[in-house]
Amino acid sequence: MSLTIEEKRNLKTFWISLYGPQANQWPVNADMFDLTYKLLEESKKCSDLIDMVPRPMAVGQSPMSWLSSEVRGRLLRTLRNNKEHYVLCVKPASLKMKTQFAMKASGL
Repeated sequence: MSLTIEEKRNLKTFWISLYGPQANQWPVNADMFDLTYKLLEESKKCSDLIDMVPRPMAVGQSPMSWLSSEVRGRLLRTLRNNKEHYVLCVKPASLKMKTQFAMKASGL
């Protein structure tokens, strides 16, 4: 695995946002990268399901205009190639995998 300095910094920033300052000490290596990829795959399943949930209808809004905007919004969320993850999905997945990250970081 060959990451640029910027990519390594971005990866560490992501880890720190999830796990706090302890992630500063974690090595950036293939095992840690693979574990991060696994975390994002887990989060993607949840994010895909949340994308299917209709957004709330505004008070006084016409049901037909709400429905058409929901269909359009769902299509746009699908077209963006699932590159976004909901924090609501990433946080629980990261907590579930925290021990795995700590073990990989310590070389176990």
